[in-house]
Formats: sequence, C-alpha cells, structure tokens
Amino acid sequence: NRKGYPSINVRVTVNADEKFSSISAEWPGSVHDARMWRRSPIRNIISQYDGNACLLGDSGYGISPWLIIPFKPPTMAIERRFNRTHARERVIVERSFGQLKQRFAILGNCVQVALVRVPKVVITCAVLLNIAKHLNDQLDFELEEYEEGEIEEDLEDEP
Repeated sequence: NRKGYPSINVRVTVNADEKFSSISAEWPGSVHDARMWRRSPIRNIISQYDGNACLLGDSGYGISPWLIIPFKPPTMAIERRFNRTHARERVIVERSFGQLKQRFAILGNCVQVALVRVPKVVITCAVLLNIAKHLNDQLDFELEEYEEGEIEEDLEDEP
C-alpha cells in the first residue's frame, strides 16, 4: 500500500442493524476506493433502483445518484450540518469493523495466514459475526483457560 506495508482494502455495506450486507476483501491496500467502487457488484445492484435506494459512503468513493458522500470541504452551515449527520450514520460501519476485529483477533494488525487466504478469512469472520448478532450472542464473555488436552476432555464429557 502507499504506507509501505502489505494490506487488503475491504469494502463493505452495513445495514441499520450493524450487520454486513455485502463485503469485498480481494483488493490490495494500494487500490483507491473509487476504483473498487466502480467495479463493485453492489454498485451495479444499487444502480438498478433508479434513485429509490442509496448508500452513504466516504468521500473516497465519489458521488453518484446512489451514493451520498460528505461535502468536501463544507462551505456553508447547512453543508457542515449535513456532514455531521452523515458521519453519525456512517459510524455504524466503523462500529461494525470494530466489533469484527474485537470478536476475531485474527483480523488484528497482522493477519497470520497466507495472503491468498485473507479475503476468505475476512468474509468468513463477517458472516460469523452476522450469525452471532442474529442469535444475540454478545461478545461480553470471558475465554476459559485450558491446559493442553482439556478441550478434548470437555468435549467428550458433553452429552
């Protein structure tokens, strides 16, 4: 990427329930958001709604009839107010990414899997988080400490 280390550019859409509704994790970190958006299947889908649906995005994506981005730079009070409202709504995406990284430590700063597997790992973690949310499985649990071999013993004791 432009900062000099390997990374993956992840593009997502998140619904109001903070669940991932689409995800793409195959682009290198050096690819600009606008290029990813132009080639995104979700862009093609949302464009078919003829203005009856839209997404909120950051300014890196560029404006379109179906994608609303903040004013850059806001010059009037109404534009600043719009940007604040836009940011409040888009925080759902940031919160969802935070929950994803919190639940799945493998997605931390340095993913320890082969680069070709990273997209599948990211998508799998997002799907599992959606399932956990659907089942109301909260993250506020503590991991039990196990000694080597104890997990298998506990599983054998299960009915």
